[in-house]
Amino acid sequence: MEDQSQFNSLDGSYYKVMIIKRLLFFLILVAVFLGLYFMNRIEGLKGLLFYLIAAGLVVLGILLFVMAGVFFRRKKYRLFDKNLTYQEGVLIHKETVVPFSRIQHVEIDEGPLERFFSLATLSVYTAGDSGKDLKINGLRLDKAQEIKDFITNYIKDE
Repeated sequence: MEDQSQFNSLDGSYYKVMIIKRLLFFLILVAVFLGLYFMNRIEGLKGLLFYLIAAGLVVLGILLFVMAGVFFRRKKYRLFDKNLTYQEGVLIHKETVVPFSRIQHVEIDEGPLERFFSLATLSVYTAGDSGKDLKINGLRLDKAQEIKDFITNYIKDE
């Protein structure tokens, strides 16, 4: 299937999706701030306070875009013969291992932006009440389908 000795990175197009989503969020935030300012809805939003909030928005925007790259590089997955492993996290490192024997079903989801870039989200559900146990965003659609088929075939053969 794949080289099982190392983790695989998500598709590079997912970084573009992350940037576009953050850009939309930031533009909405700035539009609301400027709309409130120009409609004089916030009393006392003149002078120094305006510039402090504007500077805060600039810093927030820079952090959003810088951290997108960091978050993207930290998300990795690995497909073994009997389990799927996913790593993520910057300050808190998280590794999730889902044995195929515990998987109830697997779904592939595509949002409009993901569909534009031929990306998908693989959601793995296991036995128990925990709901969606593993969700991997940013896989190429064909890779997500390949992983789903591999897991489904394993479950069928068991």
